[in-house]
Amino acid sequence: MEISLETIQNLAPDQASLHAAKKLLKPAKWPLLGQDPGVNTIWGQCQGSGSNPYLTMADVVDHGYKCTCPSRKFPCKHVLALWWQFADRPDDFTVSDPPEWVHDWLGRRRKKSTSTEAETAGKVEKKNILLATGDDTPALSAAEQANKEAAKAQRAKQIKAATEASIRDGLVEFQQWVDDQLRTGIGGLMKEISSRCRQIAARMVDAKAANLASRLDEIPAKVLALPSHEQARKVCQELSQLVWLSEAWLVDPDDPDARRSVAATESRAVLLETPETLSVMGVWETVGEQIVTRRDGLISHASWLLNLDESAEQRFALLQDFYPASVGRRQGGERVGSVISAELIFYPSRLPLRATIHTQKACAPQVCDWPHEEVAPDTGFARKLCTIPWLESHPFIVSEGRIAADKKGRFYWRDSYGAWPLMNEHVSPLLQGCEIRRACIVWDGNNAELLGVQAKPWGSIAC
Repeated sequence: MEISLETIQNLAPDQASLHAAKKLLKPAKWPLLGQDPGVNTIWGQCQGSGSNPYLTMADVVDHGYKCTCPSRKFPCKHVLALWWQFADRPDDFTVSDPPEWVHDWLGRRRKKSTSTEAETAGKVEKKNILLATGDDTPALSAAEQANKEAAKAQRAKQIKAATEASIRDGLVEFQQWVDDQLRTGIGGLMKEISSRCRQIAARMVDAKAANLASRLDEIPAKVLALPSHEQARKVCQELSQLVWLSEAWLVDPDDPDARRSVAATESRAVLLETPETLSVMGVWETVGEQIVTRRDGLISHASWLLNLDESAEQRFALLQDFYPASVGRRQGGERVGSVISAELIFYPSRLPLRATIHTQKACAPQVCDWPHEEVAPDTGFARKLCTIPWLESHPFIVSEGRIAADKKGRFYWRDSYGAWPLMNEHVSPLLQGCEIRRACIVWDGNNAELLGVQAKPWGSIAC
């Protein structure tokens, strides 16, 4: 029997677990790998941080599994790594009779399977009797149904409480980690920034603070991409923002901005079922895209939309998508300059930006200048930080400027407010030096990324 990598990906509880499992794909981590003669059951011993290895076993047919590790994710990273190795290197698994600990697990599984089959047969027989007699009485009484719903709500409450406790412990440890970095000096952190950030990010994953872990994991890439004289400032900025974020969560775990930045983002289904969500109907133009490969192997695809109604209070919308790098670039997003008439549903926030399309219809192309505010990016961003101190960046429409390069080849956006350094490594020669009517930038407090422009005679184009 075989198991495919696609099946393993579908069985994983999240991408973080797959990323953790990938780190375990080393022969030194597995002193024992075995399979039964029928190639239905596989097992292994995975060496963890303790003296005794974790006992991991799995079925490649019906995908059952068992591991002695304390992980609260099911399946855990050890089970995923065991399947993954069997999919890639089945010859590494020695064919033999299962050891005693695997036999015990198989015995319990068979009993459970037999019991389940009997229960299923009983349910089918009961259903046939009901169909034959025409009796359509519900299987559960009203009281039983109420008890079932109450038990379900109680379980959800217990899971939420356990998750919050885990995150709380993780955030306290994170703040202690920041204190350690400041005590030993930023210079020491800069020398080992990749390994240190990776270690604390892994701890945040274990604490179920997945989004905070992702941001910590991205800090080295953000910092090392900057000129050396800006790197220490960027590190201090990132750490201070994340301390603000951790404090906000500890004060109010239900705050939507803090919860989303620390733990997880609501699903689209939950968003549509929430009555107080912000809904905006308008004509939207795609003014920029950001496609980035993250350290966890996911592609982050952000599409920035601009409301063309100059009187609209909700100016920008962010459509965010994540997908594995192995699938290649998705073609679902709209290109820069495309226009749609759509109703967007925004995720709850003090600064609503991220949204999802609820309804959409065809729209004739619009020829108009992008609406913009008469404010410098640094001033506008400072105002946003007063609302959400851990905000990473914010989009702005700037007008009537030029793109220029210094002697070192670094690009700048120059307008009436000043010169704004750009993170773009390449800018089309057609745009360099020409007069641009409008430009969409994303400002992070230090630098800007140029996403799209409106320039004669080309109209709206991506950068």
